Amino acid sequence: MSLWKKALCLLLCLPLLSTLLSGCWDDRELTALGIVSGSAYDWEDGQWKATYQVITPSSGASGMGGSTSGSTSSPPFITFTVKGRTIMEAIEKTNLTSTREMFFSHSRITVLGEGLARHGVNQLIDMFLREQDARETVYVFIAKGEAGNILDQLMQMTKNQGAGIQLMIEQESRLLSYYPGTRMFELAMGLSSDSGSAILPEILLTGNEIMNKSDETTRTDLPSRLALGRLGVLKGEKLIGWLTQQQAFGLTFLTDKIKSTTIAFPSRPGTSNKADASFLLQHSTTSVHPKWEKDHYIMDVDIKGSGTLFEIGSVMDLNNRASITEMEQSIEQQVLGFVNNSWTKVRELGADVTGFAVKIHRSDRKRWKQIQNDKSWDTVFQNIEIRPHVSMKIVRTGLSSKSFESVHKK
Repeated sequence: MSLWKKALCLLLCLPLLSTLLSGCWDDRELTALGIVSGSAYDWEDGQWKATYQVITPSSGASGMGGSTSGSTSSPPFITFTVKGRTIMEAIEKTNLTSTREMFFSHSRITVLGEGLARHGVNQLIDMFLREQDARETVYVFIAKGEAGNILDQLMQMTKNQGAGIQLMIEQESRLLSYYPGTRMFELAMGLSSDSGSAILPEILLTGNEIMNKSDETTRTDLPSRLALGRLGVLKGEKLIGWLTQQQAFGLTFLTDKIKSTTIAFPSRPGTSNKADASFLLQHSTTSVHPKWEKDHYIMDVDIKGSGTLFEIGSVMDLNNRASITEMEQSIEQQVLGFVNNSWTKVRELGADVTGFAVKIHRSDRKRWKQIQNDKSWDTVFQNIEIRPHVSMKIVRTGLSSKSFESVHKK
């Protein structure tokens, strides 16, 4: 083939090759999007009531602290509240009041009103798992009243409130371990698991006034703040009850989700039950072993942990091994109290947020199949007995071998 014929063939093929190139078929200009940092959903008069927190571009709401190039008087975000028979219908109605299309890929949190949580959350989960822009990694919370009010409250030391609440639950989970942060996909997995139950932390306002003006964050103390409250318990798809902070703490031990926490305890339980010492639990593991005895399951719960002694308020010589052992036993009793208190409430609610169903399914498949066929899990769960065994070790006592109280009493 001559050179000019090869060149002609190449020129004819070039238009065909261009059809194989991919393009941004769904590209959208940033200036046309409303970046959603958080969302809230309520159930009102048989309709979905949705509130969306949208970052204000001029505020430069990029994160924690620092100065921004935008106007300091501009609020860091604005909120849109809309209603619809379905969630997507409500979302589309934001286009009637906003110049920007809602964009959810940067959303950090989702808050559910208590009324919606008692109505049912399955449809909301379905939307988050189905919609391509929605993030199933958002942290989910429950608000006692109207969820939309939570998104109006400004926070100090952060401009992006959605990111601020995310940091708050992640920090709590890392340092205190009272409430395990629950993401949307974890909520879905819990409700669809053998246990059929899940937990969500409550987020609330500590005061009656909503701080929604940007200049109010310049005050040294706000009369209303966002805080974590109780732990909501869901069974099926509905909220059925609450755990207190201490009961939530015990559940965290039962489910092996302790990362780090501080336990207050009586240093001399034989003479006083007043908590006057602090123990930083730095390492903790929990293992659960189901056993069938006669007509019910017994769950052997082994909790082991170690950490550092941080504070003592009594006369104490830490060179004496007997004193260390006495304090270790006191810490163990505190943990046992948390676990037993939590289990009493969980069994009363009849929701397997402990994950015992999964443990039984894995260890005793034959009996679990029979339980499923008989649809008797609720009865079996009510009859479960737990046997918690706690072992706590003080591996470090700090820089002093004696408490200051011992020196002061000389």
